[in-house]
Amino acid sequence: MSANASPPSKPERVETVLLDAGGVLLDLDYHYLARLLEARGRDIDVDALSRAESLARTEMQSRVKKGERVSELWRDYFHIILATVRAPLESHEPIIETLWEAHERFGLWTSPIPGAVETVKLLKEQGFRLAVVSNAEGQVERDLTLAGFDGLFETVVDSHIVGVEKPDPAIFGIALERLDTKAEGAVYLGDVPAVDIAGAHAAGIAAVLLDRHDLYPDIDAPRLQSIEEFPAWLRAS
Repeated sequence: MSANASPPSKPERVETVLLDAGGVLLDLDYHYLARLLEARGRDIDVDALSRAESLARTEMQSRVKKGERVSELWRDYFHIILATVRAPLESHEPIIETLWEAHERFGLWTSPIPGAVETVKLLKEQGFRLAVVSNAEGQVERDLTLAGFDGLFETVVDSHIVGVEKPDPAIFGIALERLDTKAEGAVYLGDVPAVDIAGAHAAGIAAVLLDRHDLYPDIDAPRLQSIEEFPAWLRAS
């Protein structure tokens, strides 16, 4: 899609639903991060960590719009979270190293977002073809399985495995090719405008923003605050 073209509109008949993983289906394990902080003398509740992560996402949004790659921002992402909750500066690097090791061993985005499993099951029951398109580190399919999504998706496209990441439209093309379907009948649900909405639009796919923390009121796309609203949006004319 050219820079001046209008975003793809919602298909008259949606056949395929593509979903992001982190921030849409899976949450960061805030309890694990809270324990790491507590061990270093900083007592932070999970709600504060969730708000801090939302701020980190807005910063990543800004930096992706400037041309930085999502895969290069992992450490900075957690530096922002830790700075937001005022973790001692000297604890940042040790915590981030521990988080990376944990992410490689058993995953960090492994907690299903409230209502996500039930919503995906409902979409499957309603006959939608379902797939995940995620910027990840090679383990997102495992994380989805552990979180209760096993058997719900026809395919999971992990950027690390396929070698291309959002907002590059090619990653969406991989999902469509695997499903043997067209962009015109698809909708993508993501949570970072510069990564998810821009990438889907560039691939000719209508996109919906899941804005759980009300961060993007001016986004030029349909916007939901809960994944549980998504089936009704799909059914609406």
